[in-house]
Amino acid sequence: MTDVGTTPRGSMSQTRRLRIFEAGHGRCILCDRKIKAGDTWTVEHIRALALGGEDTDANCGPAHEQCRRLKDKTDVASIAQAKRRKARHFGIKKPSTWPKPPPGYNSWTRRIEKDRT
Repeated sequence: MTDVGTTPRGSMSQTRRLRIFEAGHGRCILCDRKIKAGDTWTVEHIRALALGGEDTDANCGPAHEQCRRLKDKTDVASIAQAKRRKARHFGIKKPSTWPKPPPGYNSWTRRIEKDRT
């Protein structure tokens, strides 16, 4: 099993943003519509860094801000699932949120005693 860790995010200079925009021909990589002048857009990783994607220009493309928000919702769910699977694979369990009852504690007898009083 290969480790799917988070790739460190590099800097996003103006030159790199322009290079990625031109490589994508000014089209959103998520909806394939043209990004017009004045549209809010961002550089989006095609494969999320937390899912093993690389921080290279080949893994990046321009995306409308609205399209990116929709993709982020699915990415967050996928990342959480990948982390749960990885933890389960290594036998890591979630800590119990409820404290264990003391030895000899029986919830049924406790209720009966409470009703008698």
